[in-house]
Amino acid sequence: MTGTSQSGVEPSAPTVGAVVVNYNGGRRVLRVVQALLESGSALSDVVVVDNSSDDGSAGQIGELFPTVRLVVLGTNVGLSVARNIGLNMLGTELALLLDHDIYVGVGSVERMVAAFLTNQPVVVCPRIRLVPERHIVQADGASLHFLGTLSLRNAYREVALAKQASGFVDGAIGACLLMDRAKVIAAGGFDELYFFYFEDLEFALRLRLRGERFWCETAAEVFHERADGTPGLSFRGQGSYPKRRAYFTMRNRLITVFIHYRWRTLLVLLPVLLVYELASFVQSARMGWLRQWGQAWSWQIRNLEILAARRRAALASRVLADRDVLTGGMPPLTPGLVNSRLARFLLTAFSVTVNGYWRMTRRWIG
Repeated sequence: MTGTSQSGVEPSAPTVGAVVVNYNGGRRVLRVVQALLESGSALSDVVVVDNSSDDGSAGQIGELFPTVRLVVLGTNVGLSVARNIGLNMLGTELALLLDHDIYVGVGSVERMVAAFLTNQPVVVCPRIRLVPERHIVQADGASLHFLGTLSLRNAYREVALAKQASGFVDGAIGACLLMDRAKVIAAGGFDELYFFYFEDLEFALRLRLRGERFWCETAAEVFHERADGTPGLSFRGQGSYPKRRAYFTMRNRLITVFIHYRWRTLLVLLPVLLVYELASFVQSARMGWLRQWGQAWSWQIRNLEILAARRRAALASRVLADRDVLTGGMPPLTPGLVNSRLARFLLTAFSVTVNGYWRMTRRWIG
């Protein structure tokens, strides 16, 4: 699948299938599937993988959309496993992955496919805007922060202030991705150690280190209706931050760093990584997450053999250095988590310190 063949003849359009992962999506997932079917996209196949929903949404999908293939899992296996199931069910060249609260805009899939044909990345992501706050951009792709997190491009900026500039990026959130299905499966799909959160960080870092590229097509827009999210996991900037979410974010960040960072990178970055962990410990104590912080670390210790095997496989397949894909900048935090003036000051001071260290030592990163 190239922009133009050697004979100069334009290639035929690649086949595209869609995978929607649902867990108690309620009316939202019905609107998501409806928007997908009405988007004008020439989709060869649409698959919904239901993660053992108990809200009746799976049954409604089966009734309302007879052309959609529905697989209902007996238990909630998490995002990564469900996405891999959907990827393997498709027989198309390209796969469009959607969460159950992402509405595809008219013409957006075609624009993503066109960007794929022109630029030949392994993944194309769209501009994601919020619903009902349609004037707010959630993300235009992402970069891979050296502290082991995703930094969203144009995160939560007004559309009028977020320049619409398509181009190569180092990652994207997993809410909506168009991908070269065969290449992604060959690279291992999504790592099934990740039940929820940062599975997109690990996915992007692994593929980038393998030399694959990501493209953000900002002319293709999709809309994220966050609503209340998933009980016990989602946080919308108000109320209590879920302890289970805190556990997964802390655990999965550590997994990603342990698996993918070269030894030299870990050694060079050790001072700032330790400072980050100290800050994480203090934040956990303040928020009542000390048990989750301890569980995140104890998981790493109990699963050292699994991590070591993942690490060997990752190091054997990579072609780029960590410094080629990791970036600096303000450490990203969930909106609404840092509200006080003192907390913002401390975050700024922390950012200045660790980024100064990053700039001084980046040349020695593995």
